[in-house]
Amino acid sequence: MARHRCHGPGCGLLLPDAGPAGGRPRLFCSERCRSRHRRLMQRIDRGRERREDRLQATAEERHRLRAAAFTVAREARRLAAALDAEAAEPDWRQPAGWGRPHPAGRLGAPYTRSALQLLEAAHVAVAAAVAADRAAGNGWAEIGAALGVSEDTAARRYRTPEY
Repeated sequence: MARHRCHGPGCGLLLPDAGPAGGRPRLFCSERCRSRHRRLMQRIDRGRERREDRLQATAEERHRLRAAAFTVAREARRLAAALDAEAAEPDWRQPAGWGRPHPAGRLGAPYTRSALQLLEAAHVAVAAAVAADRAAGNGWAEIGAALGVSEDTAARRYRTPEY
């Protein structure tokens, strides 16, 4: 019968053979090695749980980012469609050719309002992208460099209670 070595982290001592009565073979040479092995396994399990939590959070933040990107695209399509519709109109129906106040019930500055809606959607998309990067484990220095601001500025603008 082959002799076994201690399973304790960094130990590896040879263990005595089983007695004549048999029984289960020993795995550890001492209580200290058994405790060290148990603590190591707990640390590994905690790391695995943190990694799984980070993966779950990253998936959720990617979903939010995707939704924000679709919102930006929708707002951009809406603005482009409005501009295309106006371009298809004859010159006398163009807003620039009116030379008079806007008709009743129509608000002024439609291009600006549409562009601001697009800008607001883009800000939401950037915030979602930062949250997704943080969930994936990227640091504030990397995010700040991508945004063209300092690490502290990026953290102040986009920090959430979870991260």
